[in-house]
Amino acid sequence: MNNQWIRIFSISGAYIALLIGGAFSTGQEAMQFFVGFGSKGLIGLLICGFLMIYTCFSLLKAGKQNDLRTNEDAFRHFCGRYLGIFMTWYTMIMIVAVYGVMLGGVGATLEQAYGLPVIFGSGLMAFCATITLLLGLNKIIEVLGIIGPIIVILTLATAVSTILDDSLSLKEGILLSDGLEILRASENWFFSAILYAVFSLPGLYGFLPLVGATIKSNFEVKGVALLGPFLFISAMTIVVLALMGNIQSVYDAEVPILILATKVFPVYGSIFAAVIFLGIYTTVTPLMWTICRRFADEHTLRFRLLAISLTLICWFGGNLLPFGQLINLIYPSIGYIGLILMACLIYKDVGELINKTS
Repeated sequence: MNNQWIRIFSISGAYIALLIGGAFSTGQEAMQFFVGFGSKGLIGLLICGFLMIYTCFSLLKAGKQNDLRTNEDAFRHFCGRYLGIFMTWYTMIMIVAVYGVMLGGVGATLEQAYGLPVIFGSGLMAFCATITLLLGLNKIIEVLGIIGPIIVILTLATAVSTILDDSLSLKEGILLSDGLEILRASENWFFSAILYAVFSLPGLYGFLPLVGATIKSNFEVKGVALLGPFLFISAMTIVVLALMGNIQSVYDAEVPILILATKVFPVYGSIFAAVIFLGIYTTVTPLMWTICRRFADEHTLRFRLLAISLTLICWFGGNLLPFGQLINLIYPSIGYIGLILMACLIYKDVGELINKTS
């Protein structure tokens, strides 16, 4: 395998890792954005997949062609000077806040699973994320390129085993899903699919263009843009089908995948907290890197001090702030900011296309 293909698989793995988070590995994203809409949710997956391929390609291409080195460069390129500055600062504040919430969430998860003190569990995550940050972007891509697929494999092992189980009732589940009282991301299946595709854009805007600036060839850009979203949506589809086929036992569960896991692999429950830990780790690490890189070059003293300082602030805040209130305040706005960023992306690309053809 030549170096180009190794890069494609590595960056695709990092892309998947960034998108996964704890919500994917628990099955909550699948439930709220797709399962709750029955057969229409499956159509929504297709729409979402095409949008993710487009956004991934466009962001990587822009980074490569325009040598976008910071998240502010990326936001200004697509959104213009003033909106770009606003988006830059909004995204940075959002990432820091979410980082604190996730650290606290990890602490609570490890406490429930293993009886560890909350401050120790969140501190372990803070330590792992900081060490990875200090290693730089290339090492982050290498680490996430390995861990991302591992999380997907562990989650898919559960979903596939459930699909192969004789008790699966997919046809009945698809019919029932639409009528059950399931918490949904939106009342409309089409808007839900779009919302899921744009939900991660604030983070991807600050990460993919910077990765694109390190890519040498257009072949790698196209390869990552196709492979990363395709693998992610394929994994999500399998999870959605598994949940639909067991809808009566999972529709009101906080951790739907865990219900399936204990049904097929009883021992899986004991390692599930570790899967959530890795899922959150792969999300927060590249996002925090984009913030630190905004203010300092990699491997400099300023970068290291910023990474350590921000982590300590988030670790402290994540053990004090009420998680539910902060999530309820921050998360709904992310999707709507994502819609604005998608509009900016399309506007920029259409404008460039018109200029080329005129």
